[in-house]
Amino acid sequence: MVNRTAKHIIFVFLFLFVFSANGQNKVYEPTGSISVDVGIPAQGRNEAFGNVMNGLFNGGVAYQYNAFKGLTIGVGVKYSFFILNSFVFNNTLTGGYHAPSVFGKVGYEKFITERFSITPSIRSGYTMVVSSNDSCRVKIGGPYREGAFFIEPQVELTLLTDKNSSDGFSFVLGYNFIASEFGPETLCLINIPSTLPEDHQGITRFLSIGFGYRYYMGRN
Repeated sequence: MVNRTAKHIIFVFLFLFVFSANGQNKVYEPTGSISVDVGIPAQGRNEAFGNVMNGLFNGGVAYQYNAFKGLTIGVGVKYSFFILNSFVFNNTLTGGYHAPSVFGKVGYEKFITERFSITPSIRSGYTMVVSSNDSCRVKIGGPYREGAFFIEPQVELTLLTDKNSSDGFSFVLGYNFIASEFGPETLCLINIPSTLPEDHQGITRFLSIGFGYRYYMGRN
């Protein structure tokens, strides 16, 4: 199911990239922009992560510079948060999974009309996985921490509030890959109920669906 979803995301990403690159002549080409996006993560993977964690938030803030005819580069910060499904542990364990990150970003923004743009992009950087729960507080005196790299392909559809406006609102679809395996050690446990060893294999990943705001600076 997840592999199928990932393939769909990649297909949409490539389709929109080709479509935008072959769109109409330049309509609007800002020199840069500041963006904020807020999303809700869908059920994650690997299997253990999807069974144990429920997604509550995935969002970030970034600055993008138009380097060359819609090709943008940028930097930013993001944060993802999942809450522990305590029912898996018969309400004996509570906590959350935090993933603050810093990233670089590259994308291609194409204004199809004076108000509407399509932006396939990839943001990638470094994440600090922080698992804070009752077990870790008892066993190691605080949260479990692990550094990992991440990559997140995104597709953003943006609509300006007016054809001469610097303000735009967007629909944002992304898929996160964090180079970290979620397993019992992440929760400071010996095992996770109702999971097998193979359920802990595979990097952490999840789909994110949300909305954003973008402020554009300058016009070329």
